[in-house]
Amino acid sequence: MEHIINVLLLIVGFIFLVKGADFFVVSSASIARKFNISALVIGLTLVAFGTSLPELAVSFVASLTVLPGETSDIAMGNVIGSNIVNITLILGLTAMAKQVSVSKTMHQKEFPYLIFASILIAFLAFLFQSNASIVWWEALVLLIAFIGYVYLMIKTSKDPNIETEYQIIDMKKAILLVLLGITGVSLGGYMVTQGAENIALDVLVQLFGMNRSKAVTLIGLSIVAVGTSLPEMVTSIVAARKGENEIAFGNLVGSNIFNILFILGVSGIIRPLGINGDVLIDIVIMIGVTLLALLAAVTRGAVSKKEGIVLVILYVLYLSYIILRAFNLF
Repeated sequence: MEHIINVLLLIVGFIFLVKGADFFVVSSASIARKFNISALVIGLTLVAFGTSLPELAVSFVASLTVLPGETSDIAMGNVIGSNIVNITLILGLTAMAKQVSVSKTMHQKEFPYLIFASILIAFLAFLFQSNASIVWWEALVLLIAFIGYVYLMIKTSKDPNIETEYQIIDMKKAILLVLLGITGVSLGGYMVTQGAENIALDVLVQLFGMNRSKAVTLIGLSIVAVGTSLPEMVTSIVAARKGENEIAFGNLVGSNIFNILFILGVSGIIRPLGINGDVLIDIVIMIGVTLLALLAAVTRGAVSKKEGIVLVILYVLYLSYIILRAFNLF
């Protein structure tokens, strides 16, 4: 009975996360358009932040619920896993639905910043392994880099008259939806975190005798990562099918930057983020698939349907790898 409750807690939490993020995206994008903010900036900031709210809620709650002196393993696994999901599974499915074209402005600004953010977290993770964690001052470095990213996006935004698929709604209604969205993802984040940790402990640890750290990391990299990436999936696929390529690709790029710099930064300020040997490998994998996807986008100016299929296959291989690794079969 307890296992069923944990699964229901996880499912209901994901529903709250998705709907809450949806309310936030619609309302914040509407508010942004009223102030003539361009579609690209909306995709790379507001929409990316809105679709990253589930990751923020889960990682933030995970950090709060960890006992003093312990590290938040699920927070780190959630972010790294979500970034891998975004750049393989979600970008792949989006490209399979419709070829995703990429603007040259993203080659010059957003892509380099995503690579920079990915290398920065790898640098902090590998260089300072004496405590096997991302501590407060390292998290502060991530937050400073995040502020630089937002400043760059706002300062260099152009063409404010680009139309998006988001309908402009009444300002009072938009503000109400923002509040409802934040409330939804907060509750959802708590439910998903509790459900995921309970499943990891009750099923994987007690039933299969898996190491606790490996169990929590596996849940964070797989179930939680995919669940918290559902808003990115819906937003990118719908945007691509409507021809809004800047929103589709910009959302994924922006979300990955937000995940690394802002979410890990905020979570790491609260509690140290645990980095075991598995997570170090996952960071390398994250950088590898990111470079592969960006290389395809830069050289061809788009991510084709065939390349989308390759990305989805890569995710399936990665998922198989982390499951086998968790059971010490790899």
